[in-house]
Amino acid sequence: MNVATEQPTVRLVLARMDEGWSAFIHGVQALPPQRIEEKLGEHAWTRKQMLAHIAVWHDLASDRLMGFGESGAPVPHDEEEDVVNARAARIAEGRTTGEVLLGLDESYRRLRREVARLSNDQVAAHEGWATRMVADNTFGHYGDHLADLDRRSAAG
Repeated sequence: MNVATEQPTVRLVLARMDEGWSAFIHGVQALPPQRIEEKLGEHAWTRKQMLAHIAVWHDLASDRLMGFGESGAPVPHDEEEDVVNARAARIAEGRTTGEVLLGLDESYRRLRREVARLSNDQVAAHEGWATRMVADNTFGHYGDHLADLDRRSAAG
């Protein structure tokens, strides 16, 4: 789906989400468990922290869509990106890899349910606000982190 040129529908948004999620989660599942704990570079997150980061952004998007569904108005994000990302990193430090992976899956399913509750009119409303916000927090975001799943990449 080209968000910029196609009239968004719930079905198209869900299809694009699922396509991006499938590629991303397959990359996660292909990693040996011990690789999830590795740092992605000097002074960088671990893969586990990056995965918690994805889950936190899924949850924020879910909350915003829930508010949008109730009010009909776009729900702004009111936290600094760095604050959200730091919180995600701290969350990961206190959890096992299994807990982070379970949280990641649960956050995606929750977000998908919120998108499915929208109408076609809602995903197109406000110049496609919901569609863009979902793209930024799912398939667009996954692309930012696919290289982090490369089995060869890690701090050297």
